[in-house]
Amino acid sequence: MKNFALKNLLKNKKIFITGASGKLGSMMSYNLGLLGAELILTDFSNKNSEKLINKLRNKKRIKFKFYYCDLEDQLEREILVKKINLDYRTVDIVINNAAFVGKNKLEGWNEKFEKQTITTFRRALDVNLAAPFHIIQLLSRLLNRSKNPSIINISSIYGILGPKWDLYKDVKMSNPAAYAASKGGLIQLTRWLSTTLSPKIRVNSIILGGVKDNQAQSFIKKYQNQVPLGRMANEDDIIGAIIFLSSNMSSYINGQCIKVDGGWSAW
Repeated sequence: MKNFALKNLLKNKKIFITGASGKLGSMMSYNLGLLGAELILTDFSNKNSEKLINKLRNKKRIKFKFYYCDLEDQLEREILVKKINLDYRTVDIVINNAAFVGKNKLEGWNEKFEKQTITTFRRALDVNLAAPFHIIQLLSRLLNRSKNPSIINISSIYGILGPKWDLYKDVKMSNPAAYAASKGGLIQLTRWLSTTLSPKIRVNSIILGGVKDNQAQSFIKKYQNQVPLGRMANEDDIIGAIIFLSSNMSSYINGQCIKVDGGWSAW
């Protein structure tokens, strides 16, 4: 049996994270950095990105590089990976975390079905599904140089289940069709890649339930009533699954979709 030293679980592993400055991305970046990972981060150039960069700089033992990129833009994705290829010889972990979500303010997004636009539908598919495919493809050479490479795709319960519309009554967020379609597609892409890239590269998905993030109290209350554990998730509920799939402890886990939803999908 292998002896896993928890404090060195991710030491020197090079972990690439998209959507790094968002609520979940920031949590992943900081905690994986504290565990010894060398971080390769990307997101838009905005206040959240600057905040994360400053936070990581204040922890001098965390090694990281931050690359600004709009993942919706194919050319920017290609330029991003060219820079990473110049800066790194290998990448051990890829976490596809960036996504348009139900709170995003996009034209034709948080609308009734009849008003959701095909333009925004395509944009969501490009960010939530095409970008992970493209990033993995572009980084495959660096991943293949790793001793135990792992890809983690962040999906959602709405990639496997239909929405409960009473949750969204009288709140400023919704559950667009493109979100569900793209997250469901990401789950199937995970399965497809897990057999295509094996035996060298493992590919798994984490299916997230709702994460508490300043939603309306009416939404939170109704959501919690649907969860066997009686609450929405917080960042600490998610990091364990990320660490597990990033480490060698999961070296025989491949093609799996791990649900972190408090039991929502068990009803």
